[in-house]
Amino acid sequence: MLVGFLLAGAAGCESGSVISADPELHARLSPADAARITLDYLAEQTPEIAAPELHIAPRIASVSLVQASAAHALDGCIPVQSSADLVWVTKGVGDYLNLRDHPWSSVTTQANADTQAALTCGGPGPAGTIVIDDATGTILGVYPEDSRFYPHQTGSG
Repeated sequence: MLVGFLLAGAAGCESGSVISADPELHARLSPADAARITLDYLAEQTPEIAAPELHIAPRIASVSLVQASAAHALDGCIPVQSSADLVWVTKGVGDYLNLRDHPWSSVTTQANADTQAALTCGGPGPAGTIVIDDATGTILGVYPEDSRFYPHQTGSG
């Protein structure tokens, strides 16, 4: 059972940002830590944006704590995992550019995408999803989204 509550007081989080977590999961990081890691990553991307006039101030809409095996259900771009390790999945807006490889995602652009998944999940985009390892705080995957052209699907279990 997931418990939903509001993320209050974390800079860059939208009023009414939602956190969901199973009360039986015991995280090392806090929801605010996951939001901060995401916002720091997005801030690092800002100087890299090819068209600075398209910059979007980063904001977090939701933060979820799940087992890695459940992450795909939150965003179909996240690859299916079999691990019971805990991960944070954040969703928001900002400069989601995905300019470096991560353990669960690699650099792809629409220009060099060779599959529909790469086209949809490769970015760049004005919104997206980031997966963070709860044990280390390491970003495992970045999945830019431009819902006008390439919306992400909700995955299945």
